[in-house]
Amino acid sequence: MSAINQYLELFREHASVINAHAPAALNMRREAAARVLEALPRLPKAGDEGFECVSLEDMFAPDYGINITRRKFDINPAELNGCDLPNSGTFAASIVNDAFVADEKFASRLPRGVEVMSLIDAAAKYPEAIEKSVAPDTNPIVALNTLLVQDGVYIRIDRNVVVEKPIQILSTFNTSEPLLAARRIIIDMLEGAQATVLLCDHPRSRQADYLSCRVVEVRLSDNAQLDFYDLEESTERSRRASVFAAEQQPYSTLNAVGITLSTATTRNEFHIAHHGPGINTNLGGMVIAGGNEVVDNATYVVHSTPRCTSRQLFKYAMFDHSHGAFEGLVTVLPQATHTDAQQTNRNLLASANAKMNAMPQLIIDCDEVKASHGATTGQLDEAALFYMQQRGIPQSEARMMLINAFMDEVLQRINHEPVRERLRHLVDRRLRGCSAVCSNCSIDSLRKQ
Repeated sequence: MSAINQYLELFREHASVINAHAPAALNMRREAAARVLEALPRLPKAGDEGFECVSLEDMFAPDYGINITRRKFDINPAELNGCDLPNSGTFAASIVNDAFVADEKFASRLPRGVEVMSLIDAAAKYPEAIEKSVAPDTNPIVALNTLLVQDGVYIRIDRNVVVEKPIQILSTFNTSEPLLAARRIIIDMLEGAQATVLLCDHPRSRQADYLSCRVVEVRLSDNAQLDFYDLEESTERSRRASVFAAEQQPYSTLNAVGITLSTATTRNEFHIAHHGPGINTNLGGMVIAGGNEVVDNATYVVHSTPRCTSRQLFKYAMFDHSHGAFEGLVTVLPQATHTDAQQTNRNLLASANAKMNAMPQLIIDCDEVKASHGATTGQLDEAALFYMQQRGIPQSEARMMLINAFMDEVLQRINHEPVRERLRHLVDRRLRGCSAVCSNCSIDSLRKQ
């Protein structure tokens, strides 16, 4: 039996239970998602077009268990939300397994014009925002998420509101048993709004197998700006299939950076659509993988309107027997004149057994464009390593310094300085062989490891 069938059977058998614990705005799309999945012979496997190293079929095949009856878990929000960034706090809430969790004073701390709530509450207050989706409905990850999701997070920034501190969502697992969590995060940025959203994704236990099936939907209105940073610090028993989908209106700006520091298997997709002139899209990605970790990033940027810009930079440092992949596709439609698009992938193989697949692509159906793409894969510069050793720097330290310098170009894309410095700290620890997974997502706990 394919992985798809077990979820379709679960849905058909327990649809009434799933729907009873979720808002109508989510339930109304489940049948369409089921039809998408029924039309597939199986989920994509490694080697299928666009899936160079991650097999969704194998990822979703185990019986993780799904909390469709919304069983309650003992949760202390104060413990979960202990991740203030150095020198600057955050507006912090959590997704525990697949449920939104915040302390009772969270909403009162938010600035005027900023709302962060569960999808269940959002469906009652803003049903139209939950009913419409910007994620690609035929995507298998999106379809599985739509079939199973019961809760998530809705973030809404009102017109011309500028949020000074980051909004942070900590996604975690809080069970000792295997679990699949379907998570959906929807971000609405109204005209002229500006905000930073930070997602921290890691479990609180190394003792169970977890799978996060996540969809992030972003709608940027005219002149809005979103800085979106996604940090995955997972375990050797955690897997993630994630789709980030954004629709941008005229003169909006999206800065999105995804960082994977530890995982078992991760598949991240970025789908960006332009709906007006003067749009800016900046995508960045960083992967540090070791052991037998498998990490795949795929990007799909469609330029459909004039005078828009997109920049992509993804870097990988691969150690031990890890396997990485980057597939990038930039499409420029005939009407998208004066497009300026760049796509860059650079990879460092720090082990003879590490593997990397790179497939940057451009499809251009317009003459009045400026576009480039490229990928490089290599090893550390031996001359630079020798030069540093000649000046008294131990070889291991010299290697870490060179790799840190290689990765720093991605970190420079993070506009919020406290977030950037915290990530530099975590990257340095990861490269030195320390666990990137912390007990409660706090800087102090990291220093104590």
